Amino acid sequence: MKKFYLILASVFLLNFAIAAPVITAVSLSGSWNSNATWDLGRTPQSGDTVVIPAGKKVVINSNVNLGSSTIYLKVLGTLEINGGKIDLDNSSSIYIASGATIISSGSNSEQIKIGSTIKYKGSQGIVAGPALSNASTATAPSGFAALGSGALPVKFLGFNVARQNNNVIVDWSTAQEINSKYFEVQRSENGNTWTTIATVDAAGNSFSIQKYSYTDRSVSADVVYYRIRQADIDARYDITAVRTVKMQGGSLEVKISSGTANNFYMHFSEQVKSVVTVKILSKNGQVVDETKLSKPIGQQTVAVKNNLKGIYIVTVNDNNGFQTSSQVLF
Repeated sequence: MKKFYLILASVFLLNFAIAAPVITAVSLSGSWNSNATWDLGRTPQSGDTVVIPAGKKVVINSNVNLGSSTIYLKVLGTLEINGGKIDLDNSSSIYIASGATIISSGSNSEQIKIGSTIKYKGSQGIVAGPALSNASTATAPSGFAALGSGALPVKFLGFNVARQNNNVIVDWSTAQEINSKYFEVQRSENGNTWTTIATVDAAGNSFSIQKYSYTDRSVSADVVYYRIRQADIDARYDITAVRTVKMQGGSLEVKISSGTANNFYMHFSEQVKSVVTVKILSKNGQVVDETKLSKPIGQQTVAVKNNLKGIYIVTVNDNNGFQTSSQVLF
């Protein structure tokens, strides 16, 4: 059932736009209904992204009626339900980060409701993160779907660069995004001093693969370094590993990586100027699938016509002398 809830949650989150403005709890332990608890000097209202930072606690000690208000609540510290309850509208979402908790004094009247569904009752005790609750998750005591101990705000699936004449294609993808705001494409010509050359809006909240791309045009340096800086809605950030491009004298490199029974991934370090033949071979050398790519560059998702399971050999041939192969697990 947990997987079922996460699949439903992903559908909802793909359509959930990051709210603005962000309102953050600043009191060490403050009441939700107190203006002094929040950095904006007011209580949360419809359209807000509400952040309870690590080390901070917000207490709901009276009835908070936001039943007609869309709220994205991100709990990094503690949310305590003590003598009150909170109603949110059906489009709202609550994320509890790893190490964060929702607690109560233990009464069934202490509740969290999203739409018409009760997601939490005080009698069920502590809910620890990482976990998510929204319109797609179940009713209390299963109103929060666990995301797994390894859940991170943003999980990068890949980051690669590819040369196309005097341009560089920068590709990256994510497997999960929670509360992400934007990505900065950063470039350096010495590997030490970095300049942001583009800002790309993030998906915000997603549990499916998101793909991003940016083209750095008319690059004049011989060697260029790239990295991606990901910024969260509450000002946290992460930086990827560095990728390097040689604009002159570089040779074609093709990376092949496993995917699913229906596809796998390839990355071409520069644009191929011909049609590329990709074959999938069984261990005994039998061709079980074949496809052609027209002048591929950068990240490519290659569909497999037949569902495969096990280890196979993928060969790549540009019919002009370049050939490579790699084992792939389906």
